[in-house]
Parts: sequence; C-alpha cells; structure tokens
Amino acid sequence: MVNIYIIVILLLIITNILFIYAYSRKRKEEKAHQRFKNEIAKSININIKNPVDDFLLHQLTLYIKNLEEKYKSEKYKRRNIFSILDTLSEGIILVSYNQNEIIRVDFANSFAKNIFTTENFVGRSLTEVVDNHNLIELTLKSFKTNKDLEEETSFYYPEKKYFRCQVKSINVENYRVIILLDITKEKNLEDLRREFLTIMSHEMRTPLSVISGYLETILHEPNLDEEIYQPLKKIEEEISRLTRMFNDLLDIERLEKNIGEEKRFVYFNFSNTVKRAFDFFKIVADKMSIEFEEQIEDDLYVFGNEDRLLQVVYNILDNSFKFTALKEKGEKKVWLRLYENDNTIILEIEDTGIGIPSKELKRIFDLFYRVDKSRSRQVPGLGIGLYIVKTVLDNHNARIYLDSEENNGTLFQVILPIKTNNETEV
Repeated sequence: MVNIYIIVILLLIITNILFIYAYSRKRKEEKAHQRFKNEIAKSININIKNPVDDFLLHQLTLYIKNLEEKYKSEKYKRRNIFSILDTLSEGIILVSYNQNEIIRVDFANSFAKNIFTTENFVGRSLTEVVDNHNLIELTLKSFKTNKDLEEETSFYYPEKKYFRCQVKSINVENYRVIILLDITKEKNLEDLRREFLTIMSHEMRTPLSVISGYLETILHEPNLDEEIYQPLKKIEEEISRLTRMFNDLLDIERLEKNIGEEKRFVYFNFSNTVKRAFDFFKIVADKMSIEFEEQIEDDLYVFGNEDRLLQVVYNILDNSFKFTALKEKGEKKVWLRLYENDNTIILEIEDTGIGIPSKELKRIFDLFYRVDKSRSRQVPGLGIGLYIVKTVLDNHNARIYLDSEENNGTLFQVILPIKTNNETEV
C-alpha cells in the first residue's frame, strides 16, 4: 500500500516538473515573439501594448509588402523610361547641382554617351565628361538664373557636328535636363545656300550694272515714246531692287566676319539719324494710307557705325510697313519712338499689323527665314533684313527684343548702350 502511495507521489512530481518545463518554454517563446514584434514596431514608432494581439504585426507585414510591390513597380517603370530614352536620336542628360557648385551627371542616354565617348558617364562631374565650354556655361547659367536656356554649339563626333543645346528645368529642385538636337544637316544646307547666294551675288552685280547703265542712257533720250518709257522705267526699278538684294547678301558676309566695321565707329547724334528715317518713311506711309507717328527725343548720342544703325531702323520700319499693309480690317498705324532710359538709348518700332504667330518668334531673326510663307508671298524678299538687323546690333553690343501676337501687331525694341566722348577716346 505504501508503495502505491510512493508511486502516485512520484508521478505527480514528474507531471508537475513536465508542466513547469512546458509552461516555462512556452513563456520564453511568447516573450521572444513579443520582443520581435516590439523591435519591429519600435522602428516605425508603434507601441504594442497587448502581447497577445497580432493585429498590428499583421498590418505591418502588409504595409511592408505593399512598399516592396510599389518599389518594384517604380523600379520597373524607371527601367522602362530609361529604355525609351536610350532609343531616342537626341542626346538626353540629367544633371543635378549641389552646394559646392558641382554639376553632377545622374543619367545619360546612349546617344549622349556616344557624342562624348566617355566611360563611366553617370555619377561624375559634367566638366569631367563634357569637353565643351559653351554647354557647361549654359548649364551653369540655367541653374543660377533658374531659366530654360538654348544655344547652338558644335562637337567633334568624330567629325564636326552642330547641335542645338537646350537646358530645361524639371519638377525637382536643383535638377536640369540637357537636350542635344543634331542640326548638322540644317547648318550644312544653310551654309551651301549662303555660299551659292554669295557667289551668285558677286557674279550678277556686273551684268546688272551694265544693264542699268544702258537703261539709264535710253531713259534720258528726249524723244522717247511714253509707251516705251513706262515699261523701261519698271525694268529699272526691278534691277535696282535686285541690286539692293545682292548687296545685302554680300553685306551679310562682311557683317558676320565684322570686317572693318569697328573702324567706322564714331560718336554721333542718333536722334538725327532716326529723324532721317522717319522723314523717308512718312512718304511711304502716305502712299500706303498708314498712319505714322514719332516720339523722338533730341540729341541722343551713341558710339557706332551710323550707316549700319540707320540700316537697322530702315529694315525694321520696312518690315513693319509691309506687314501692316497686309492687314485687311482695323487700324493701320506705325509708331517710331526714341528715348533715354537707365543709361541706355531705347529705339521702339511698333505697328498694328498682322503680327507673328508665337511658334515663329524664335526664328524670326534667322537667315532666310520668312514668317507664314502663304502670307509673306505677297511681300517680296529673301528673309535677310531682320537677320542683318540682329547681326549689326550684335556688333554694337546692343540687344533687340520682340513682342508680337498674331493679328494684334508687333513691337521691336532695340537697347543701345550709351557711351560718352571720353569713353570712346580711351
């Protein structure tokens, strides 16, 4: 009997020991589980107070999984965008700008890498990978002025090629995208056309002078019949127009090279020059039935080539009158203004003409460019007048601005620096 009691007591003791061991192990697992949950929760500032509740841990797991899926999706989209950019036939470079004034390359497509033939393009400074001072300066200026900028430049790729470089802002601060457009074919065609017209101008001047001389002799015949005189007079006018056109083409070559231009710079009364232009075009205005007003301040002096600056005024006025005359309805008026402002001389020519479409404004000063060819066919010319204006003003360190809206007129504003007699003698 005693043995039975001893066995029962031993079994109870063993059972209690096993229970205590199992309970202790379970508690350790629960504590470890709780520590794991608290560590994760702590990293996202969530305080789990109930050790039994797994709801927050479940939500956290879903949140992390969702983040992973979003990351994978964004990574996939980004890879697709970069793949598309790599197929473009334009150079694309993404750059960032830091406090140390270093422009870093963050992305470059295949076309851009091929232009500069540089390994390890991404992550390096733009000055390390791009051997083009103009592009670097343009990009730096865009960051500092916070403006989109554009400029033409050339690279050797491997032969010389011309590019239109655009630096544009994006919706991320201190980032810019550089776009390189290959315009080599356009430039080569323009050079060929320019060379052809220059050669033709040289060759045509002599025969035109001979024809003009014979016509002048015939027209001065005292007994010339009126029926013969009028057609010959018309021919003489057309020959004069052609001669002026060819002279303009030859002028372009001289102006672009700035051949002998500065030698003809003098200190002169620009007010009187502008008044001469007004007097001439007042006759034109009366013939065209266009109202013409002037506001010219007296005795405004500039340092420059008087003939060239007179040509600037003539060319802009000629443009204004021609395209104001095309206006079918409404007021036809041209204003000529000259005044001093903030140590500069301002020349303004404004009209109520047919205006210029916004998409055409960037090219208005390009050589041989004519606005809206369907309408400009009514106006003779090669599209060189405003190009001459821009080139002359560049040679005078002057600026020209254009404000125009289709069917609402145009305003040309020329800003000339003032130089005193003392400055010109230094």
